[in-house]
Amino acid sequence: MRSLHLPALLSLLGGSSACVVPVGPEWTDPPTNYPPTIARTAPASGSLLTREIDGGGPLSVTVWLADQNTRDKLYVRFIIDYPPFIADVTRVAPEVILPPENQVERQPLAFAPDCNADLIASGFTNHRLMLAASDRPFASAAPDQTAPDQVAPGNARVEGFWQFEMDCP
Repeated sequence: MRSLHLPALLSLLGGSSACVVPVGPEWTDPPTNYPPTIARTAPASGSLLTREIDGGGPLSVTVWLADQNTRDKLYVRFIIDYPPFIADVTRVAPEVILPPENQVERQPLAFAPDCNADLIASGFTNHRLMLAASDRPFASAAPDQTAPDQVAPGNARVEGFWQFEMDCP
């Protein structure tokens, strides 16, 4: 049997200096979920909605929402005569879902309360309009629940309020 000399063996191994060092996993923090905000409104939150001066157009509010997480959908509800929840008085307009955009501020969202479309309660003329927006679905899919503005625990929502006068038959 042939044997290799130790110096020859070392010179062969020295020419192939391959050292394998395992690479550990790269740890990254999950992205922070920032709650949405109201960038601006017209008229300002807290205002009395009035009819347009030039011919008594509809009462309306326009809202620009923002979310630093540009990949989030925004879930929006306009709720009339709430809080508190009063059966046969509180009304929730159809929910709007704003798609993700590649910018923090989203496209404007307009809402005009309407006696027929929103089934606004009759018998009084002073009403409250609430905007509730979240980047997570509302806790209740059925908006006729006693807390139509609630989101699941641990999630955030933003709110805006206006007053308006409307006498619905």
